[in-house]
Amino acid sequence: MPVSSVVPKAMFPLVNGRNEIRSVLHVICQQVVSAGIETIAIVVSPRQIDMLREYFETVRESNSDRLPIRVEYIVQASPRGFGDAVMQAAGFVGDEPFMLLLGDHVYIEDLNKPSCPAQVVQAFHSTGGVAMVGVQTVSANVLCKVGVTSGVEIQTDIYRCVGFVEKPDPMTARRRLVTEGLPEDTFLAHCGIYVFTPEIFTCLRRLSNMAGASDKEMELAEAQSMLLEKHSDKYFLYQIVGRAYDVGTPEGYAVSQAAFRSKKVTV
Repeated sequence: MPVSSVVPKAMFPLVNGRNEIRSVLHVICQQVVSAGIETIAIVVSPRQIDMLREYFETVRESNSDRLPIRVEYIVQASPRGFGDAVMQAAGFVGDEPFMLLLGDHVYIEDLNKPSCPAQVVQAFHSTGGVAMVGVQTVSANVLCKVGVTSGVEIQTDIYRCVGFVEKPDPMTARRRLVTEGLPEDTFLAHCGIYVFTPEIFTCLRRLSNMAGASDKEMELAEAQSMLLEKHSDKYFLYQIVGRAYDVGTPEGYAVSQAAFRSKKVTV
């Protein structure tokens, strides 16, 4: 605030190493293309849709960057939670696996590595599970801000998920979410990149039915827990080779801009 009351966080500007300005969402779309995805849907509020359309139409007219071939806009009429936003895209997804990304995160891969979304897609194809969730290591002092998970490593950087708690306290994390091989008080946390089969929508519909006509927000984390409980042997995590940065706070935005600006291979 007050900027985010007028401009969506996904449209915050970033300046790359070539002195080009791109919105956060623009950068995400470029990374989606690098992962082999050519069709995307952007879930937006009614007041944001015109701004986003105008921005991406301008980008296409300039022919300066490659964007997904097909971009659709799905309006979430009222803010009923992350899970509800995802649910709006069920018709768009159909019966195919799909990638889900947060619109307020910047992903910076390590030098000479594929983009972080591409890494997660490759990991998904190597396992054939119902979920592949991008994770990164975090320290105990940020647990209250992230979804924390634990796993058993089955391939390099790929884990079978064995536990998940949204925003746990340090005591809970130390008791339930320790991943063998990580340093003490270091945990795996969601980084805003997911690949799911459409079965996640079954879990979301169940949550919606349970909520009925109440005003309770529908959270994706609850649907993930359902999916994990049902398919504990097919729910996987991938530790990205790089870093995800959250632009959702003033400090996070500043750090994101610095990381994007200093990236050796610019998008």
